[in-house]
Amino acid sequence: MKEFALPEIVPAAREAFARKLLAWYRQVRRDLPWRREVTPYRVVVSETMCQQTQIATVIPYFERWMKRFPDWRTLAAASEAEVLKLWEGLGYYRRARGLHQLSREVAGRGELPEDVEALRELPGIGPYTGAAVASIAFGKRHAVLDGNVMRVLCRFFDLSWDCATPASRKALQKLADELIPEKDCGDYNQAIMELGALVCRPGKPDCLKCPIRKNCRAEAPEKLPVITRQSFITQQEELALICKGGKILLVSPVKAIRWRGMYRLPTFDLATMRKEKELGGFSYTVTRHHIQAVVFFAEILIKKLPDGRWFTLSAFESLPLPVPHRKMIQAFFKGVGLAK
Repeated sequence: MKEFALPEIVPAAREAFARKLLAWYRQVRRDLPWRREVTPYRVVVSETMCQQTQIATVIPYFERWMKRFPDWRTLAAASEAEVLKLWEGLGYYRRARGLHQLSREVAGRGELPEDVEALRELPGIGPYTGAAVASIAFGKRHAVLDGNVMRVLCRFFDLSWDCATPASRKALQKLADELIPEKDCGDYNQAIMELGALVCRPGKPDCLKCPIRKNCRAEAPEKLPVITRQSFITQQEELALICKGGKILLVSPVKAIRWRGMYRLPTFDLATMRKEKELGGFSYTVTRHHIQAVVFFAEILIKKLPDGRWFTLSAFESLPLPVPHRKMIQAFFKGVGLAK
């Protein structure tokens, strides 16, 4: 694995870096619902939701989640279908399943451990979430490393490392670990993430508002960090919209690969279905996959699909479905006059 030379940081510089960030954060930090009442549970839920998702999108989901699942035990007692339904639209559904599994683990043991290594052994908690929970909920000295933090560090130290590689991320984690102060670790982690979100933004940083700009080494901050983007994989998909007696046929979540735990439109199968009419197409993206889907009105040629179930339109509204599939169904039923 490639080794990266870390910039030398003297204690006085580290203290000044943290002091300026914390002073700035306490003046301008956003009033977010999970910051108003800090508990281990709320920190875990918010950090899980915020991964790869914009804060503005997360806020209403977090508020609805807390009304329905205010604590570990309430979440642990819920069904997976209900959890996925409430998560619907946030994407990356493995986060919801991991959070649900974690709630049952915590409900069984009584509390969330404070030690970061013990946290990382729990379902749904990786290196980032473990560090965030340990520092924000329990005040432990562990530095977080997410996209915002990587961007701030690469620009501040003018690092042109390819942040898409595991080696560079490991080096940046070491750098983040060196910079975190002895005290106020939770606020510090939130401060550096806040700086990346509000000021040291992707593409167009607002350098004049940056509290650490005087010591920033970046000559062209808009060009950092360097990230080699992975190419998308394009996939074709044929889906079947099968209706009978005011009901629609959906397939069970049990055997799903991409949408585990969620009902969905069946994939067209020539052996069991006959195409009647092409309804149109949709495109959507799931992680690195760009899906080009074509939907057909179809007739089922056998009595029943092994994993298929019939649902009325009113019943389907309460099921956990992938957002692209829900939109397809709603659009086509509205278009053919069946959405009544």
